Amino acid sequence: MELWATAKINLFLSVLDRRPDGYHNIQTVYQSVGLADRLQFEVLPAEIILECPDNDVPKGKGNLAVRAADLMQRSYPDRVRGLRITLEKRIPMGSGLGGGSADAAATLRACNALFELRLSATELRALGSQVGMDVPFLIEGGRAIGRDRGDRLESLAVRQQLWAVVAVPPVAISTRWAYEQLDQRRSPDVPLLESFVDHLENRPLNDWAPMCFNQFETVIFSSHLRARVLRDRLLQQGCQGAFLSGSGAAVVGLTDDPERAARVAQEVNRWCRLAAAVPFLTGTDPDPQVGERLA
Repeated sequence: MELWATAKINLFLSVLDRRPDGYHNIQTVYQSVGLADRLQFEVLPAEIILECPDNDVPKGKGNLAVRAADLMQRSYPDRVRGLRITLEKRIPMGSGLGGGSADAAATLRACNALFELRLSATELRALGSQVGMDVPFLIEGGRAIGRDRGDRLESLAVRQQLWAVVAVPPVAISTRWAYEQLDQRRSPDVPLLESFVDHLENRPLNDWAPMCFNQFETVIFSSHLRARVLRDRLLQQGCQGAFLSGSGAAVVGLTDDPERAARVAQEVNRWCRLAAAVPFLTGTDPDPQVGERLA
């Protein structure tokens, strides 16, 4: 079985209080985009094996796909056997694009199909929340508001075909480090999620793109100048909005013109370890062309 694990961006992200479990409550708007890892799954008698030519990708329990497969084995020991996962990594690590979570979500969907578990999307999301906070959204993808740890979801419609210029500078950022820094110097000026969603759903891109917000910018842009400069370049090249995704380091520019998106990606490529013009998706797009766009 082969599946594509599509990336996400955060059109809006504010961080609230720290929870008793050590996580933070957040408010976010997730959006799936056409940048994807490719995963192949083969049933084995018992062992979980992950193979990936990228030496920087962890192969054991440090990999979220392995954790997802292990969780399925422990949750359904009489039905779920071993799994060989072959991963072609195209979503950069440490970029805030949810690549590891996307791989985990794809693994949960693969186990559900291969071992005929017949779990609903709701049941898969509940399992995914045990692996990572972005995993529940990436079970189905599209666009959604995320609350609590990001796993309490409210779906939103994707009504307009838009393009994202995903630009990843040559730095990787630890999510734990980013949260620690944010806890130390939290910005009091946080816009209202409800106002952003109202504009997102009812106004054209020019009206809501400048409202995209990420609270992590207050710490990431001061510590990683390359990310801030790249955000500014996206705006200078004609994107209607540009912002950090997740805890970084990826920055994202928005446009409704695919030719402009391709031109901007080409212009900023020299400063990036990845620069790609990719469409907004309405779900976890199974079309192989999603991955082949970057081949």
